[in-house]
Amino acid sequence: MGKESSKAQPVGFMGKLFRFLILLICVGLMWAIYLISKPQDLTDIDGNTDPGKASRDLQNVLDLAIEGNHSVSLSELEINQLLRNAVVAKQGGVLADAATIKKVLVRLKPDVAEVIVVRELFGREFTSSMYLQFEQNETEAGISTRLHLHGDAIGSISSLPKIGGRIGQLSVPQGFLLAVLPDFEKVAAVLAPEIELGFEKMVRFKIEEKRLILDPRRPVKHMESGKPPF
Repeated sequence: MGKESSKAQPVGFMGKLFRFLILLICVGLMWAIYLISKPQDLTDIDGNTDPGKASRDLQNVLDLAIEGNHSVSLSELEINQLLRNAVVAKQGGVLADAATIKKVLVRLKPDVAEVIVVRELFGREFTSSMYLQFEQNETEAGISTRLHLHGDAIGSISSLPKIGGRIGQLSVPQGFLLAVLPDFEKVAAVLAPEIELGFEKMVRFKIEEKRLILDPRRPVKHMESGKPPF
């Protein structure tokens, strides 16, 4: 009887399945941490390395577009030149407590802009990003614009959460960006004049490959063509 009771009991199917699931979770967490620690590839962004001096005063360009009531096209390079100059100039002011912010970049793809904050910590670069999309509905009464802080869905099932951005090389849902949201709020505070001119006083927004088109013109009733001005 004593020998029989001392024998190890065989592990059942449910026990093996539970151990396998725990192993998968641990491997998944380690892989996620690895992706977070790896900065995303920025070599495809115009202005990532040395953007040079801005060829235009974008604040003046936006002022003239609003005053003259005409559209304006801003290249990805021009936007990143503006961001570089603004962040470097304000490191001692609004961004004084975020001095580890090395640079801010924008990647423009059709209908989606990705705003990327590059931080330096312990001599290493870390990246976090947020996707921006514009949804516009035009009627005779005017144009309504909604800003969405996400890109594509995680999967084809509509009930799945939207991808809000990336932490390192890991795509994350919107909720996970709360941890890095203060970085983007500080950058927005630095660019307050440009944001007011570019988004609060403009009516139409269109994101294309490596360029952003802004238009202050409101829709005119009974337009012959019915097409937008760009």
